[in-house]
Amino acid sequence: MENLINKTNIKITIGVLIVFIGICILSSNYYNQKKFEVFDEMNDLFYSQLIEIEDLDEITEEEVTANVEEDLHVETSVINEIPNTPVSAIDYSKYYVGYLSIPKLDLKKGFTEIDNKYNNVNRNIQVIKPSDYPDKVAGNFIIAGHSGNSSVSFFKDLYKLNLEDELIITYNGIEYKYIIKNIYTDAKDGDLAIKRNKNKTTLTLITCTKGDKTTQTIYITERD
Repeated sequence: MENLINKTNIKITIGVLIVFIGICILSSNYYNQKKFEVFDEMNDLFYSQLIEIEDLDEITEEEVTANVEEDLHVETSVINEIPNTPVSAIDYSKYYVGYLSIPKLDLKKGFTEIDNKYNNVNRNIQVIKPSDYPDKVAGNFIIAGHSGNSSVSFFKDLYKLNLEDELIITYNGIEYKYIIKNIYTDAKDGDLAIKRNKNKTTLTLITCTKGDKTTQTIYITERD
């Protein structure tokens, strides 16, 4: 009888332990989920103090002819290198409408619609107004991204690019290939000049200049 009681007590103890472990696992999952949500909100507050890319307003263009650069002025806040700061585990891919690929850098990163709440350099590469999407002939698709060593520094290796390197935009299931035709820097003064041939379909990338906190680097690419 005593042995039977001992066995029953052991079974009860094991059952209680199993229930306790299950509760711990469920609590841990719930805690992690809430932690990510809170951390995501904190990131919004933290990054908003670092950078805000405003809408870009186009100034009247001068008349230019074929094969002449266009000087398009856009209003933008400073793009900074940011420190190594983690971001929460959100699956942004379901919001992506296309991808930027740079074979030389082994980089592939998605982008959202311009008006999507996740179209933000603190989460993804950002499509900047007044961008034209890649399917517009002679349009200019403008993307900004962080450099530095953060988990959102998707453009940290852009400084390795050279003239004639290839970039690819995938949009609406179609690949558009671009070749770098110009690389230059511009002061971080809120007035960014994008110089391109207005008769070419272009892709413009913007990021902080490596090793220079006073300038931004602009990469002008043309449809291959």
